[in-house]
Amino acid sequence: GCGTGQLTEVLAPFVARVVAVDSSRGMLAVARKRLAGQGNVEFHQGDLESLPVESGSLDVAILFLVLHYVADPARVLAQAARALDGGGRLLVVDMLPHERSEYRERMGHVWQGFGEEQLAEWMNQADFGPVRYRPLPIDPQAAGPALFAASAARTSA
Repeated sequence: GCGTGQLTEVLAPFVARVVAVDSSRGMLAVARKRLAGQGNVEFHQGDLESLPVESGSLDVAILFLVLHYVADPARVLAQAARALDGGGRLLVVDMLPHERSEYRERMGHVWQGFGEEQLAEWMNQADFGPVRYRPLPIDPQAAGPALFAASAARTSA
């Protein structure tokens, strides 16, 4: 779920290669335009539940404010594990559990955030080792729910 490529734009100067995936042709078009000058970004159209990335080809996977849009987060986490090399790391940044049900209708959210226990269970099932889950400091200017960051390494090759 690279969306418009904002995070990709930030990361690209610091890494050898970024693989940006989104299911929306429109979002990919905007991201391609935004990152036209970056030669180290690959774009793929596809679903996170069936990640169009070769197994073991990534060192790091980032799911940034996208997990709440997918029907099956456990499958997305398993696909991230498949795409990572042995010992590769996953970073998930998403919303803490919240009661804003209007986000489902207005913005297409499937999930109303994720608690530590549920996310750790899914990540462990997906072959990730000990999960670090931390609520992020609340931005007083932010209108949306509070966020968390969770990370773990893939436990097998």
